[in-house]
Amino acid sequence: MAAIVSAIFWGSGAHAAGSSTGPNNVYIEQVGSSNTITIEQVGGTNNVGGTAGSVSVDATGVTTLTPTAPSSSNYATINGSSNTVSIQQNGNNNSSQYNIVGSKNTYTETINGYNNQVKLTVNNGTVTGTSNSTMTNTITGDSNVIIQNITSSRFTSTNTITGDSNQVTTDSTTSGTLSSISNTITSSNNNVINIQQADTGTHTVVLNTTGGDYNSITTQQQGSNNSTINVSTNGAHNTITVRSTNGSSITNPMTAIVR
Repeated sequence: MAAIVSAIFWGSGAHAAGSSTGPNNVYIEQVGSSNTITIEQVGGTNNVGGTAGSVSVDATGVTTLTPTAPSSSNYATINGSSNTVSIQQNGNNNSSQYNIVGSKNTYTETINGYNNQVKLTVNNGTVTGTSNSTMTNTITGDSNVIIQNITSSRFTSTNTITGDSNQVTTDSTTSGTLSSISNTITSSNNNVINIQQADTGTHTVVLNTTGGDYNSITTQQQGSNNSTINVSTNGAHNTITVRSTNGSSITNPMTAIVR
């Protein structure tokens, strides 16, 4: 097994509400070879953490992620070879979870601010063979939530958020060879994005939300045919639902909730 692990931690920080000090907890277990992990946390009470915790969604579609504190029995977990993970958190009270199973994965995350949360699962034991997944999350703002459950064998997912109190939930179980997701939220707050991809088609979704608050976007892609969805919004309180399937109907259809 070959691995390179770098970690830099500072245990104090400050924000408008006052100062915050506390432990920066990082628990990682890796099995395999050629793994490279680089973690930097600056501020107080930041976690990389383990994968345990709960996710709840209220009647307005707002998601709450409650992670279990990281420990020697609750760790981030990498299982495979040729994985590269780089996480940098600058600020206070950030939380990040991940569980990567497979090979040739790259996961890069940069967070500036505090109270942001990310939960990532890639190839959680359900896809075997070579995986060419690339995940990039960049958050500048406060109280944003990104939750990803991706089990595709080849995938590219990019989330770039500038704003506060936005949430993105992605659930992709497609086996399409080049499925991908690109989601960008710029200068926008309190937006809710839900993305679902399933079945054997190669599905692509590109979402851009600019300069507006309280938008709600839900996309569903199912079936064996390839599908592409492009949605761009500029303004506030847009409610958009897009469903694509080559079957008779969408299984378990979802509808965007008015914000």
